[in-house]
Amino acid sequence: MNTPFELAFKYMPTPAFIIESSTGKLISYNRNFEVLFENFNSTPSGTWESLCEDAVSPDDWQKLNKKIKSGSIERCESLIRVGDKLINMQLEMRHLGETVLACVYNTDHMDLSAAENTLLKFALTESSAGLWIWETESDLVSCSKSIATLLNYPLDKTPRSTTEWHALVHPDDVKKLATVVNEHVALNQDYYEVEYRILTGDQRYLWVKERGRSYTKGPDGSIKKIIGFMVDISHQKALEEHLRNQATFDELTGLLTRGAALTHFKKQLGLAKRQYTPLTMAKINLDANERLSKLPMEARNIAIQTSARYIYKKIREADVLARVEPDKLLLLLPNTSVKDAKTLLKHIINPTESESSALFEGNSDPMDFCIGIAAFPEDGETIEELALSANQAVEDGQASCKQIVVN
Repeated sequence: MNTPFELAFKYMPTPAFIIESSTGKLISYNRNFEVLFENFNSTPSGTWESLCEDAVSPDDWQKLNKKIKSGSIERCESLIRVGDKLINMQLEMRHLGETVLACVYNTDHMDLSAAENTLLKFALTESSAGLWIWETESDLVSCSKSIATLLNYPLDKTPRSTTEWHALVHPDDVKKLATVVNEHVALNQDYYEVEYRILTGDQRYLWVKERGRSYTKGPDGSIKKIIGFMVDISHQKALEEHLRNQATFDELTGLLTRGAALTHFKKQLGLAKRQYTPLTMAKINLDANERLSKLPMEARNIAIQTSARYIYKKIREADVLARVEPDKLLLLLPNTSVKDAKTLLKHIINPTESESSALFEGNSDPMDFCIGIAAFPEDGETIEELALSANQAVEDGQASCKQIVVN
């Protein structure tokens, strides 16, 4: 090294040493690394093999050197011999061609005063995102104050192990979280990301996104520590749910949309084919007399909403009702013959006195309803064919002023 760099290395605040890549020999170390050993009345060893408890032969250095060169190990956690003591150290390793620079960022006998550790301490206490560190061998989890704030727990009540952590995770998400993290450790990956729900101190589940990164590794490449951040994504999940509902359910009536209903219709048709059971489809025109079309938009929407809710309450649990056009509904009646379908639909067009009163208040009149019926397999063997047949029956009924028409 040039003289300015030699001086910078010698007096840098972080303990550091330099190893020759080809041999594993320590060719230089700075003053702070030397002080570490002076505290135990000793001096640094001359080779990686004699310095590191995990190394038993020169080949161990060569294997580690290759991992550092390839970038698969940046931080190495190992037991370092200091006199007659073994001290756990976190070493950041940088390959410099013919040499490797090793910086000591943490030891069992050293205050976290190096620059990076100072920033880490600050992050642990001040970060707006929840930050934690997990020691894989001891299964010790250390949470920041921001984790406690995020989850609404006192700091001393935050999880201290994976078992305690998983106890807070929603039962439907535990397996997913465990699988992602276990694969990360088993495959020595650098990063992982996972979303899940976790129980807060006020007994509600919070959607969070967790990002983890391998923080330190052993000389063999195994992950020793993982550092991770957790952020609240509840608003994002609420938006996703809203968009999903918009795609699945009609906003005005709350019924299934055409696309969402098609999935249910095909499933029921498949069952009817396999079990040789009857299936009936009914197309319901809510404005056969074209009365609603003359109403103002708000009044027309109230009428459609009232009619849809009334019909939904009259059908059975297994039936599937969808809004397929602004003033038209499609009703699928599984395991139902045409005769039974007509009986059910007659109850719809003939409301009770109290039902009639509620319908009129909502601008709805069952006299406006016209219903066309199609049966499987007589009128079609696909959902599309049945829908066309039911639609034709509705048009015929509207033309002949009949409320229920069988195709």
